[in-house]
Amino acid sequence: MPNCHALLLCFLASALFLLPGCGDQENPYRDYYFPLDDFDGGQVYIYEPANELGLGNEIWALTTTRTDSGTVLTTRIFDPSHTLIQRIRETEVMNGMLADETVYYTRDTNDVRITVPLTITRHALFPFTVPDTSKVYTYQASWKEPGDSTLTTTLTRYRRYDREDRISLPGRKPVNCVVMKLQEEIENDGEGVLSLKMNGEETYGKHLGLVAWKRILPSGDTIAFQLKETMSLKQYEAKYGTLNDQ
Repeated sequence: MPNCHALLLCFLASALFLLPGCGDQENPYRDYYFPLDDFDGGQVYIYEPANELGLGNEIWALTTTRTDSGTVLTTRIFDPSHTLIQRIRETEVMNGMLADETVYYTRDTNDVRITVPLTITRHALFPFTVPDTSKVYTYQASWKEPGDSTLTTTLTRYRRYDREDRISLPGRKPVNCVVMKLQEEIENDGEGVLSLKMNGEETYGKHLGLVAWKRILPSGDTIAFQLKETMSLKQYEAKYGTLNDQ
């Protein structure tokens, strides 16, 4: 299994029913998601820990492609040593983003990489529509644990629009943001059902996308990350080395 934070990032997703939209006036929060039109050549977001738990940076490589069904965003998430942790593929529709595929990667005792696909039962990621603070968006996905195909882990995420905010990021002017509150439950159906619950939030900056997130673990510790810098994929690889899927 990957570390706790890497596991959580596998599920950058929430659930809602996405209906045909009626134009930008009814999708005011489109500008708070990742700017897909800027990612054709690849863009890298570097996130740094916002507290003192000894975690390293995360590197997100984001690339868009155009298909008959819409604009597709592929996100590859790497640890500081450029080891691939997750891959997420999603499609833009009229009033939100739909998750097509999520995979995370771990290693066995022989240091051989294992690919773990998720079964996503609801596919929405981020709504562009006018928020309803009373509405809860639910996401659920499950996967078989490596080495034990009889053991299933299920994540249920409840997301709710909370507020608009304005935050400061390193090297940037203050950014207008939308904040989503999260409640999450992870269940494991081993010997009985083990359930872990946690709260958190995600912050999306206008014309930037995800700029900060945090999770409060059952232990009381908080995992928190914030956006450090962005650059093109070409610039990143020239400076820090190639990001590949091996």
